[in-house]
Amino acid sequence: MSLKDIIGEYGFVAKLDVSNLQVSAEFYTALGLEHDPRFDTPIWMQFNLPDIDQVAIGLYASGSVSPGGSVPTFIVNDINAARQSLLDAGVEVRPIQDVGLGVLMASFYDPDSNTLALRQNPSSQPSATEIGA
Repeated sequence: MSLKDIIGEYGFVAKLDVSNLQVSAEFYTALGLEHDPRFDTPIWMQFNLPDIDQVAIGLYASGSVSPGGSVPTFIVNDINAARQSLLDAGVEVRPIQDVGLGVLMASFYDPDSNTLALRQNPSSQPSATEIGA
């Protein structure tokens, strides 16, 4: 069984906590990543990896940064179905939360307690298959 069989169509965003959104944005732009303004919020910017569809890096202005604050995030079109499929597969998944601007998220953990997340974008933002495209 593949991940796509479990959670459906998805894009992948690696979330990085940053102390200064603009400074970090300049750093990732200088590395050659492409800013995708469709996702901009006051505390979030997203960058596509050139030539890799459905994969991106998201910068989150968290206010405080500590090592290990990254959260690999699977962008899905139906977070309820994806969450239920993970639950059915025996994965403990936290309840779905609206984290602002219509973005829905639910976190889950690997066997070493590393945090991963599901995210469903609102209709005003691109769908799972448009991540990194």
